[in-house]
Amino acid sequence: MKDSQKHFEKIWTTVSEEKQEMDSETDSKIWSGIQRRIKQHNNRKYYWMATAAILVPLFGILFLYKDIDSRETKNSLSAIVLQTNEFSKTFRLSDNSVITLEPYSKLSLHKDFGKKDRNVRFQGKGFFSIEKDQSKPFIVDAGGFNVEVLGTKFSVDQKSEEKTVKLIEGKVKIEHNGKLTYLLPDENWSTSPTKNDFHYYATSAVRPFTFENTTFEDAVTQIENTYGTKIIYPQKLAKNQVSGSFSGNLEEILSIINYPFNLKTSFKNENEIILY
Repeated sequence: MKDSQKHFEKIWTTVSEEKQEMDSETDSKIWSGIQRRIKQHNNRKYYWMATAAILVPLFGILFLYKDIDSRETKNSLSAIVLQTNEFSKTFRLSDNSVITLEPYSKLSLHKDFGKKDRNVRFQGKGFFSIEKDQSKPFIVDAGGFNVEVLGTKFSVDQKSEEKTVKLIEGKVKIEHNGKLTYLLPDENWSTSPTKNDFHYYATSAVRPFTFENTTFEDAVTQIENTYGTKIIYPQKLAKNQVSGSFSGNLEEILSIINYPFNLKTSFKNENEIILY
């Protein structure tokens, strides 16, 4: 553009120095050509500046994405994922711990699992039989709460609305919202969006109960809170009284308080019981 502009300016200067006369039409064409060339140059300059303004951050985003993508790929390659589809499956880990995953569950662990730590991430439902190692606790990140054990047998339900941990053997520590809960054998823990953390016993656990002129409804409430169950009974018995000291598992305790009222027990499921 600079060469063309100089060419027009040279013609104009020559004509001026030689004091040549030119008609107004020629004069107008020469200056129109100069202005048009200048405008085209400015437009091209603006175009390239605008393009650069777009491309520079775009390249930055692409490089950032590439960096993030490479990190994610690297992380995914360094992880081992165990998962199930429509059937349960049992896996043995490198530390000899045995994990049974129920359908549509997933366990993720680092490829160096067992060398420095035994941390895993878990989604779904599963049963854990953990090999004992005092120096490396087995820690399950269940997405919202953590379960830490040294060597034990327990189950985790992370999939249902009510999250539960049920301990069969050993001892576990649960961390949820900054609160620690310790479980011993036959003890359970649960939480849900509509219920606070709840610590209760397995239905097989033997527990003592003492009732002194306690109403039937209050006695049932104590049993419900101890075993984490819902017990439905004839409301006409609510204000009747129960007295005595008993010890047994859930089924045995219910048989004892049923006897004076000639009631029978029906286990609808492990969380709901009907007395009739």
